[in-house]
Amino acid sequence: MHKVHGGDMRNLLKALLIFCFVGASAACARPFTMDLQGGVVNHVSEITKFNLNVFGHWWYPIDQMFFVGVGSGYQEINNESLVPVSASFWMRLPVGTHVMPVMLADWGYLIGKHHQMFWRAAGGADIKCGDNSSLLATAGYQFLDNFGKGYVFLQVGVLVEI
Repeated sequence: MHKVHGGDMRNLLKALLIFCFVGASAACARPFTMDLQGGVVNHVSEITKFNLNVFGHWWYPIDQMFFVGVGSGYQEINNESLVPVSASFWMRLPVGTHVMPVMLADWGYLIGKHHQMFWRAAGGADIKCGDNSSLLATAGYQFLDNFGKGYVFLQVGVLVEI
């Protein structure tokens, strides 16, 4: 059984405080904005292996281009199930009208057998379908603290803004 050390507990408490603070802020917001994406996550040297990656966010829109929020989902890395919990930010770049480049960043905690801190950075395209919906395609890099490894991920999904 995995033993929880003082440093691990402090990191977990930090992640939970960030999640609660940002979550409470997002819950008080009137607008409803969320995304859900699915895809793969793989270590760079094992790019041909398939590891499931499902991630979603609840966003608080600052304006039409900038969002802050909380994210969570499910990942399988090397047959280990992980549940990420993160504070997140999203920025649309003001280029184009129907297809806009986006930048995403997540920082948080992975809950699982080898729980640990992680961060993710991604870029991609926000393809507007209507006034309140978009298709998303993103690719990025994820770093796991305990494993000391970097992973690349590819995802597609939807964004709903009401």
